[in-house]
Amino acid sequence: MTLTLRDAFLDQAARTPDAHALVHGDTVWTYRELELRAGRMARTLAARGAGPGTLVAVRLPRGPEPVAALLAVVLTGAGYVPLADDDPPDRCRHILDDCAAALLLAEHPSRDGRTLTPDEALAPARPFDAAPVRAGDPAYVIYTSGSSGRPKGVLVEQGALGAYLAQARARYDGLSGRTVLHSSLSFDMAVTSLWGPLVSGGAIHVLDLKAIASGTQPPPAASARPSFLKVTPSHLPLLGLLPDSCLPTGQLVIGGEALTGSALGPWRAAHPDVTVVNEYGPTEATVGCCAYTVRPGDAVDPGAVPIGRPFAGTRLYVLDADGEPVAVGGVGELHIAGDQLARGYLGRPRLTEERFVPDPFAADGSRMYRTGDLVRERPDGDLEYLGRADGQVKVSGYRIEPGEIEAVLRGHAGVRDCAVVAVGEADARRLVAYVVPDPDSPPGTAAPARHAAEALPPYMVPATFVTVPELPLTPNGKLDRDALPGPPAGDAGPGDRTPAETLLCELLARALGIPEIDADADFLTSGGTSITALKLVAGARRVGIRLELTTVLRERTVRRILAAQPDAASPLVEGVPE
Repeated sequence: MTLTLRDAFLDQAARTPDAHALVHGDTVWTYRELELRAGRMARTLAARGAGPGTLVAVRLPRGPEPVAALLAVVLTGAGYVPLADDDPPDRCRHILDDCAAALLLAEHPSRDGRTLTPDEALAPARPFDAAPVRAGDPAYVIYTSGSSGRPKGVLVEQGALGAYLAQARARYDGLSGRTVLHSSLSFDMAVTSLWGPLVSGGAIHVLDLKAIASGTQPPPAASARPSFLKVTPSHLPLLGLLPDSCLPTGQLVIGGEALTGSALGPWRAAHPDVTVVNEYGPTEATVGCCAYTVRPGDAVDPGAVPIGRPFAGTRLYVLDADGEPVAVGGVGELHIAGDQLARGYLGRPRLTEERFVPDPFAADGSRMYRTGDLVRERPDGDLEYLGRADGQVKVSGYRIEPGEIEAVLRGHAGVRDCAVVAVGEADARRLVAYVVPDPDSPPGTAAPARHAAEALPPYMVPATFVTVPELPLTPNGKLDRDALPGPPAGDAGPGDRTPAETLLCELLARALGIPEIDADADFLTSGGTSITALKLVAGARRVGIRLELTTVLRERTVRRILAAQPDAASPLVEGVPE
């Protein structure tokens, strides 16, 4: 029998009460201490109405506190709704209203009647009678991008989460050691690194990998090297900037977007003894339901790495447009059935019925989920991911509906029409917005860009905005994506520069892999990514220029970066390191 998350954690805590459960800097909590802190909050939440069948939202900055807060929700039997700390207020308000969360655990106090800080929620340390949890009760709601212009909540039940964690515990023995928790808790990739260790006897190490790579935070000690790490393919370049104390000794699990052997090659060459797992699964199938394992010494072709075969309890079908199975080697849409299916989309019965359809191959009346992903079965039985059948795109591991971004942009008075597309591959993949301006509005894209940044989470804000007089259409009136102009590459050239600007331009060009770049060129429109920004910050610090990663990502040109941090280049060490 599969245990619910609450029972699995309590069982583990009873067996290893003095083992480390959570580490963040100098903070170290044992299982006993974590259970005690979460239990104190759970008593207050339960007294305020949290329990099986209800939802509690959590919005807290990175650290140990959100782990304790989420566990507190779990202990009450309620489902949790994780909110990203950097999400715009309007998006957070929409999610809170949409999920009708009874309570919100947040960093700052409020008089709205439902918000509590973790300290306010701490009750005296006394046991409380938690209501029984059933497999069909909500475990969590994760919000993903929605084509209607608003995010949609995927409701995952306790039984589905328990089934995934049972598989993770059986497949990933690194979870019983040290696991790095680095991704946003609002991204379901974090489920593995958050709950996997706590039901396996392992310890969560909360790290900010980008801050460590940029040199703004010290790395952990070599003795704290993790045994397990989960990332997206877009994180692979970041791993090359990190010290070994941040990198796994046992398993590197990769998911969220397509993985190629060529992208994986440098990692495997540098870490030949680490097992790599390519895990596939949409949010609607509870994190991951299919995997392909690359063991030390296995050969990997430079092309697509297979997504492998289904987990126990999961059924995968490759079907054509008529719902018929496709022969081996043929291309079809992947459909998922089995223990890990989500209940559906919260408050959206019509959309749920469209995507979660009856399984004609099962006699028990169960459902299957239409993923919209195109796959084919190889002769050896492994599945290979080929891309999307619809308009969704994957950028940095996040599944994004361009229609949601377009709906936000069309809400700005200066935008008559727009189209958002993803360009580039792997870690260089980025969003580009093509904007048809309103003729009565001021020219330029600065105002629509600000509007997008205020309304969307950072990963959904286009890196580049391009003004076009009109959107190109096909003869049948649809957007002709192939006819859209390429995004500007930025003017490359020395121009008039200060010594610090010259040095930073050389470092930035090296990070971009281009001969040179102008001090006024936007590095994102020149093909850069957040990884490029990390390389620039790390390289600049080696020559005495102390940049902040947030400044680089916000200002985006060498001249604006240095103008925003006028003291960064003093004192300046001459020369550029090889």
